[in-house]
Formats: sequence, structure tokens, C-alpha cells
Amino acid sequence: MAAFARAGANFVTQSVSIHMHAASILDPEMIALAPGDTLDKALRAMAELNMAHLPVVAEGQFLGLAAEEDLLDHDGDHVFITNARLMPVAVGPKQHFLEVIDAMVRNHLTIMPVVDEGHYLGAISHAKIFETLALQISNEDRGSILTLGMAWADYSLAQLAHRIESNDAKILQVFIADRGSERVEITLRLNTRDVEPVVESLRRHGYEVDTFFKAEQYEQQVQKRFDAFMRFLKT
Repeated sequence: MAAFARAGANFVTQSVSIHMHAASILDPEMIALAPGDTLDKALRAMAELNMAHLPVVAEGQFLGLAAEEDLLDHDGDHVFITNARLMPVAVGPKQHFLEVIDAMVRNHLTIMPVVDEGHYLGAISHAKIFETLALQISNEDRGSILTLGMAWADYSLAQLAHRIESNDAKILQVFIADRGSERVEITLRLNTRDVEPVVESLRRHGYEVDTFFKAEQYEQQVQKRFDAFMRFLKT
């Protein structure tokens, strides 16, 4: 389950504007290769998608990342999984999207697989990274970000809003993600630029605050990753 809501509105819809984690920005257009695919098939798929990398998956299990430059060194008539090196590079579903950018730039990847305990969940493309960064930079609701984890049974947006508003802050946006095992992850954008008093208050009342960013810190981090990502795309 994933949902987005603007505080004070009477609707719920899908959005990527405050997605924080890798599992939130999977590209549905990306495909995975199978161990039995030939090198020629893999290279054609990369050309069609304009990608230099694609994940290799067998029965839902991630085997590695195939790179175009490695495939070109082998005979295309042979089954590529036995002839080409696979890169053991992936991120977990809960990794922050800024960490995903760091990993893509550091490893010079055009796509990043998302894997949970060996199980392939999907992949993040350059296009999804660019879309997410652009939305973060252009979002008019400038404010702090925080992420909480809790049991579904304990979740109450009304109670959460009450605690936040008691610290002279307002919820601008909410992103809710079902993390399984009856757990839920809540990402909030607040109108306050100083989120630390809110975090301290929430923790005093027993809330599990996983991550938080002050407004200035978050904006700087997003801009830094955006600049690094754009430099990478130009190489």
C-alpha cells in the first residue's frame, strides 16, 4: 500500500513528490534479463531501453547486473550468463533515494536494481532519479522532512498531527508505505524549517523517528545530488 495526502484535503492519490526510499521510485518500464537469454538479446534490450546495464533475475532472485561493455567482449550466440561477468550491485528497498543516487554515480550505472534479501523488486532508472530530483527541487511546499516507523495498529494520522501541531508545526504532505509484517512507514513534509523540536517531542511520546532533515539541510543535500547526477549524465 502506498498513498499520498495533502493535509486538509479530502482526497488521497499517488505521488512521487516526497518519495524517500528506493522502493518508492521503481521504474515500471524496466525489464529484467533471464539466465537463458543470449548476449544478442541482452544487447538489443539495452539498446531499445537506452540503458548500459540490466538486471539478471532467475525465479525472482537477483543474480547480478549485466553491463553492455562486458557483453560486447563475448560471442552473442552464447548464453550470456555463462560468459559475462555480472556485477553484484544493488540497493535495499528502504535506502534513501539520495543514497541511491550516490551508489549510481559511484558505480557509473544507468540503472540500479532494488533487492530485498536476494529477491528482486524492480529497478530505478536515470529517468526516475531525474524526475524525483526535479520534483524535490521544484516543490513549492518548502519545509522539513521526517520519516517514522510504527505498527499499523498504532497508526493514527489525527494523533500524529496533534503531536506535531502542539509544537507549532503543520503537516503539509503525508506519504504512507506498507512495509509488511504489519508495519507502516510514514514520511511527512512539515511547514517548519526547524524540525528538531518536533522530533524530540515525538520521541518523548514513543514515536520511532527513523530519519529527519531540516529544510535547509534537505534542500542542500538534494541540490548536491542533483548537481552530481547531472555531471554524471554528461560524462
